[in-house]
Amino acid sequence: MTKTTVQFKTVKLSDKELATLKSAVWGQLQNINRDIRIAQEKGKDTFILLEIKRDLEETFEALSFAN
Repeated sequence: MTKTTVQFKTVKLSDKELATLKSAVWGQLQNINRDIRIAQEKGKDTFILLEIKRDLEETFEALSFAN
């Protein structure tokens, strides 16, 4: 089993760029929530969708602390 190293980079964003990113992530959260609802109504597995939702929520939270 190989170990993966993750390297983080810091970027500087203007307030407008940060707002744009937050809006994009928020929009994707709304889309994934809709997809989850539709999948549940059809009795489909939502595991992957829920994982994506958690990632988007963490991203949105991180962006909320930025600046």
